[in-house]
Formats: sequence, C-alpha cells, structure tokens
Amino acid sequence: MGLVIKEYAKRDGRGRSRKVQIVAGFDHPGIFEIPYNAALHRHFILRELRYRTGRPPTFLGRSKKKSERVGKYERDAPQQWKAAILRDAPLLKGFFEEEPAWREKMLRWCDEALEGLLLSKKKAPAK
Repeated sequence: MGLVIKEYAKRDGRGRSRKVQIVAGFDHPGIFEIPYNAALHRHFILRELRYRTGRPPTFLGRSKKKSERVGKYERDAPQQWKAAILRDAPLLKGFFEEEPAWREKMLRWCDEALEGLLLSKKKAPAK
C-alpha cells in the first residue's frame, strides 16, 4: 500500500474506461519532500513506522539468518530514514510535530539497524 501520487482515466480499445493510479511507497525518490497533510499521510507513515520498529513479519522467515532475510531496499531504508529525519524533511517534520515520540524511536531503530548491517558485513567471508 502506498501514497497515490496521480490518478487518471484510461480507455481501452473498446472504449471502456478504467481508473489508473500511480502509487508511491517510501522507496520512491522524493517521497520525503512532499508537504505533510495529516488527513492523507498520517496512517501511511504510521504503518511504515510500525512495520520498521515492530516484530519482524512472519513472511520473512524466522529460521533464516537476518542478513539472508533482508532485501536490498530493506538494507538501504535505515540510512534513508535517518538522513530524512535529521534534515527535517517536510513529510516527516509535520508528522513528528504531531507525534514527537516516534522521532526518537525511529532514530534508535536506524542506529540499531545500521550497526547490525555493519556487523553482518564484517562477519561475511571474503570472496
């Protein structure tokens, strides 16, 4: 689930129209530069924060090593989030004014995740 950026109607060969939506997630470039609107963005941000700071979802698999479970975007996410928080990106600035406790919690998560990634890189055998 993401944030709808653009919505338009498209017609097929038979003249039937259908609604097309362009959706952006947190991996979309420039997502943190959107000005915050509580009605549109609050639940979108909360869902992502709870996903990041909560228990790992079961679909990732609990028997695998953490470095094997984490995808490419998942490895880059802590760095992107930390940079956006520290530079007071417009999307997060508005959210953290309403929910200040989440700022510290996310910064803690970013630091722990980055430290864990550095440790897993050091433990990996050289090829």
